[in-house]
Amino acid sequence: MTIRRSARLVAKAAETPVAMASPALKVATETSKVTKARSKKAKEESSDPAGVSRPAPSIVTTATATVSAFPSLASPQVMQDALRHLKTADPKLGKFIDKIAEQCVMSLDRDQDGHTSYISLCQSIIYQQLAGKAAAAILLRFLKQYGTLKDRSKADLLAAGGAGLDSSDFVFPTPQQVAAIDTEELKNVGLGQRKAEYLKEVALKFNDGTLSDEKLAMMSDSEAAAALVAIRGIGPWTADMFLMFHLKRTNILPTLDLAVRKAMCHHFGVPFGKKTPTHEQMVEMGQIWEPYRSVATWYMWKLSGTVTQKS
Repeated sequence: MTIRRSARLVAKAAETPVAMASPALKVATETSKVTKARSKKAKEESSDPAGVSRPAPSIVTTATATVSAFPSLASPQVMQDALRHLKTADPKLGKFIDKIAEQCVMSLDRDQDGHTSYISLCQSIIYQQLAGKAAAAILLRFLKQYGTLKDRSKADLLAAGGAGLDSSDFVFPTPQQVAAIDTEELKNVGLGQRKAEYLKEVALKFNDGTLSDEKLAMMSDSEAAAALVAIRGIGPWTADMFLMFHLKRTNILPTLDLAVRKAMCHHFGVPFGKKTPTHEQMVEMGQIWEPYRSVATWYMWKLSGTVTQKS
């Protein structure tokens, strides 16, 4: 079942409660007027389903030189603070955290060092509603066609069909390059009509300066969410994943994620149904985790693998 929320509701849910006395917030406040105006114009959101496969955690980290105005889960100290807070505020979750040997790292398998916000969002669109292997194959075909080899000594491999190459061998095409590609041509690498259009729209936003690493880094969670869902092809779920895994924001709760909904019901002992818990109920339950709901969400994904249908 697909659950939709307005950009305004998404923004309200995603907004961090932490007050930060930083000059950068003045920039973010000014930026909000622009991003909110753009979000009102958006009449179409992507069909990110509540049941879409959750991202697989990875030990690979995504490096970025962009300075953010907000705490980042890429910081070991911030992660330590998050775990300490969660164990104190929610002892039941604390026991589960101690039980798991795997370290919480906010990154995706497809992330690479130096990936920009533009690349992350393009890859998110390619991966939407597809199994990981199928999406990875389409991404690789896209890069073989439009990317640039990092190591020119592998040109013969590419000319012979590209066997032995993977996505890490290529430099992602620039926003200007993708914006100039014909939609029908993009479909030749395995993208559907809508995904091809969505990919070009993301490229256009970064090419004309509407979005950039610097602008997104200075936006609050709510402002970034509003700016993202204003783009065709990016819905609330995709925006939440971007905020968590690329911007590495601390307080995101993806209430459209089916696995998170089920795990939270199990954890808090509340009934789970087709229409429950609601977005508001999940936000209320998750208040105990603030301002580190992103880390708690990661553990809810881990917990969902242990929750049986009967339980």
